[in-house]
Amino acid sequence: MCESLRTARDIALTDHEGRGGRKKYYNQTKRDTTSWFMAVPGLFNEIQLLAWAHHSESPFIHAISPSRSDADGSDIRVELMPRSFWDEDPRFLETFSDMFREQLRQQFVGAAFCLGNKYSYSMTKISSEGEPGVSILCSVSFDDKLIRGAEVAEALTTATKAEDLAGAFAWIEIAYPSEEAQEVLQYIRNRASSVHADSNTTPQGSVPEPSRALNIEVAYMIFDSLYLEFDVHLTGLRSAAHLNGRQGIIRGREPGSHDRWKVRLDDSKFVSVKAVNLAHIRRGDYKRISP
Repeated sequence: MCESLRTARDIALTDHEGRGGRKKYYNQTKRDTTSWFMAVPGLFNEIQLLAWAHHSESPFIHAISPSRSDADGSDIRVELMPRSFWDEDPRFLETFSDMFREQLRQQFVGAAFCLGNKYSYSMTKISSEGEPGVSILCSVSFDDKLIRGAEVAEALTTATKAEDLAGAFAWIEIAYPSEEAQEVLQYIRNRASSVHADSNTTPQGSVPEPSRALNIEVAYMIFDSLYLEFDVHLTGLRSAAHLNGRQGIIRGREPGSHDRWKVRLDDSKFVSVKAVNLAHIRRGDYKRISP
């Protein structure tokens, strides 16, 4: 494996120099590329949850940015390739080399690699004119906190059970810094009593009674903290009944409103809706929040 990595580095360095790059800047270029990708909000949560959802397929995830000028990462494409494609399909070699395929094979059969614990991905910056491109292969461990956050949010919107809201409170206490976590939890308690018709003020340190609307808000808060889009469809509207069934994503609180959320519909129009008129839906794999 070490020999394979050294050979791959030598090939990449030769390509870097052949396309005008200077040797002394090679490592710095790779570090800069890694830092650039890491700074894109939600990107690695999207990649990791994609790998987790398909881990039985031994997937390789490829994140590609076609432009160095895209500062917010909005043009990054994230592609999933199951083992049946990257290990066997000749079309894989239209983008990657035989050496790269061999590196993947060695990663997936390594003693330290377990599909339930690790995943592999690559980050590629396509070169702009006159500059060499950069591609970096990584194998890292799954983040249990991230996986659990997604599971908790899904449970909240599947049913209305006290244990699911309690699970969300427990996750927030782990995921947030201590003082911030308590502020978030108190905010949820306040919402339960002031917005969602919980007649009893929830004592400090306890979990309020769940409701479908409250659960939707808490699930959205979890997704938002992970910089992931929260897909919804509209339901139960009366004065705008023609919008029932329309789909979109929550884009945050409606400015100036205590109980409404701003939803961007799939036709890019925005509507202001109460949580009780929202239902979470799954539309494929999780996506990072678009700028």
